[in-house]
Amino acid sequence: MHTSNQLIERQAFRQLRSKVRHVIQPGTVCNVVENEINSAITQALNAQLEAERDEALGREPYRRGGKTARNGYKPLRVAGLFSGLTLERPVVRKGSIRLPLVDALRNAGRHLCNVLAARFWLRGASTRAVAEEMREATGARMSASTVTKLTNALEPTLRAWEKRPIPKGLHYLLLDALYLPVRRPGFTKRQALLVAIGVDPDGRRHVLGIFLGDRESKDSWEAFIKELLARGLDADALHMVVSDEHKGIEAAATSCLGIAHQLCVVHKLRNLRARIVKRDWKAFLADFHEVFWAVDREAAIQALGTLQGRWEKRYPGAVESAKHRFENFARFYDEPQKFWTLLRSTNLIERFNLELRRRLNPAGTMHSELEVSKIAWSVSQAQEVRWAKRRWKSQPRIRTQEAVVV
Repeated sequence: MHTSNQLIERQAFRQLRSKVRHVIQPGTVCNVVENEINSAITQALNAQLEAERDEALGREPYRRGGKTARNGYKPLRVAGLFSGLTLERPVVRKGSIRLPLVDALRNAGRHLCNVLAARFWLRGASTRAVAEEMREATGARMSASTVTKLTNALEPTLRAWEKRPIPKGLHYLLLDALYLPVRRPGFTKRQALLVAIGVDPDGRRHVLGIFLGDRESKDSWEAFIKELLARGLDADALHMVVSDEHKGIEAAATSCLGIAHQLCVVHKLRNLRARIVKRDWKAFLADFHEVFWAVDREAAIQALGTLQGRWEKRYPGAVESAKHRFENFARFYDEPQKFWTLLRSTNLIERFNLELRRRLNPAGTMHSELEVSKIAWSVSQAQEVRWAKRRWKSQPRIRTQEAVVV
């Protein structure tokens, strides 16, 4: 038989063990630790505020004298720190006292909220979404217009980035554009955002700049290329321009640079896809692959003859399209083989444009050129960091269908 004390002790131990097990459940323990840390920080800060009050009054608690007396506390919420701390701010009966810790906490919280808001917007959230999430998470008083003002502080950095010198010795220039809606006084118009990427002999890739033009015309591209030349683009060092088959790009590159122009093979392939029935596409693709993924130019010319002999009767239009301007699509064979994968298509710059679109789409209509520049600068900085971690490496020739898919 157990005594009453033993039974009580055993029951208490069971209850204690049950509570401990509940506390250390996944997720619960994190909340306990967070609450304890916040509680400890709150107590320490409240103690410091009381010490600053006593120092400002010049006397210890419960001592008489002075011009005013203690008058309890008021809640003080500090946004941006630890999901918003609620402290007890000491107050006095007459006038006010300066508490340096309050100023320091408010400045730190405001700075943290401002930095996070700007970074969230640059990463892809809309101004309204950023403001709502910051209010919810930190208690900061923030609106969509506040987020815009915070990011506008980047303007000096953006202007310096737009005017920075072009790296020396670039061998390849890739050009492409995407369209986005831009708000103008009284109307909204879709405008072309022209993009240029350069590649040096070591395979390092650089975003050279952007240019917001009314449309993707020869005049727009000429203005953009002339701007790049003014910033130090060395036309004599360039070996080749790479783009899709756009007349405006070709005409501007010829007039401003006068160098070889490589057209995108993948764009040609996409055009051919619409001309071939599904049952013949795999075989036709294999023959097309032998042309532009050959070991050298001579092998490519032979493969083009094979493709013509095999498919001309069945698909004369497709064969003619495959042969059209062959030299412009095969200029990459004149360059070092390690760059063939990069030069035969515009995949590199289209991949960068995809990142731009991912960031531009949540923002909707652009309200100004400054807004476009902020987004382009943010995406460019992040992309160049990724490129810096891995230089371009030559890739082996893979005889598969996937080798030509964008």
